[in-house]
Amino acid sequence: MIDWQWFKKRETGKLSMVRVAIVAVPILLVLAFLLLGRNYETVNPRKGPIVEAVYGLGTVTPRRTFTVKTGVAGRIETIHARPGDQVGKGAPLIRTDSILFRAPFEGTVTSLMFEENEIVMPGSPILIMKTTKDHHVELIMDQESVLRIQPGLKAELSFESLRSRRIQGVVSRVYSSAGEFVVEVESDEMPEEVLPDMTADVAIEVARREDVMLIPQRAVQRGQVQVIRNGLKKRVPIKIGAADAEWVEVLDDSLQMDDRIIIPRRQ
Repeated sequence: MIDWQWFKKRETGKLSMVRVAIVAVPILLVLAFLLLGRNYETVNPRKGPIVEAVYGLGTVTPRRTFTVKTGVAGRIETIHARPGDQVGKGAPLIRTDSILFRAPFEGTVTSLMFEENEIVMPGSPILIMKTTKDHHVELIMDQESVLRIQPGLKAELSFESLRSRRIQGVVSRVYSSAGEFVVEVESDEMPEEVLPDMTADVAIEVARREDVMLIPQRAVQRGQVQVIRNGLKKRVPIKIGAADAEWVEVLDDSLQMDDRIIIPRRQ
């Protein structure tokens, strides 16, 4: 005989499981939407210092460069110094059939364009030497950046092969040259292994604030910030000041320390 009671219990159990599944699926979907579908995160404003910097790529430049040239055509008789040679002030460099050129300062010969017995024409570079100490770093900056830079500002230098060292410097000169805006940075900490024509990452400190309200830069959209205040979302216009790579200073009282600042998630 068929056990109808067992069959009823079995079917009733199946129905209950179906009902549970029907109820559970929407709940799971809602939770998934809340967890995965939320495309933002929130943080509170914080108090602290902020340093704003202008960044650029600089070139190590010798303090002095000397190029040997002649005013008349002549023949190279003797070469006294070759590339890589360090010479003292007054040391002989090149003798032509009309003149002996001597080093006007202590430095290193970096280029030699002619050999002995070759003929050189007037104005042709023959040899180049540069100072071996007192290097500075030169940067070519855009107009917007250079307007914020002045002599005396602090700078930090970083070299590719010396990433563990942060070399402190100071802006010494700001000027224009042939349509370009040049910034010179000097440092008493320049390592001896740094040579002319090496490149350096430079950060020039243009603003510093202490104990100010800070919010993430990504939260600012068209001069406004979206916040959760008293459980409600709202957009708040703000006035911002100094900024670094991640944070920005809030200059007015538009935000409260217990506001939850909405930050769009990175895509």
